[in-house]
Amino acid sequence: MIVYHVCSLKKLLKYKSVGRILAPVRAWENIEQAQRFSLSTGRRIILRLKFPDDAGKLEGHFNQARVLKQDYVFKSGEF
Repeated sequence: MIVYHVCSLKKLLKYKSVGRILAPVRAWENIEQAQRFSLSTGRRIILRLKFPDDAGKLEGHFNQARVLKQDYVFKSGEF
């Protein structure tokens, strides 16, 4: 499934240097919710990620958020 992860520039640079997002990785199911969260937190970067279809749901969050309980490793050329 395609999900949207919201982060800051500082976090993005960290992800790039280590080649992964450390677990737990939280993301939104649709871009509209990611944009709303981005505006409310001031985190301006939204990454489009591919989660497995069986990624867990986060309680609350308008029932629109997912969580991956292992690191999200970037594939070669993905960044």
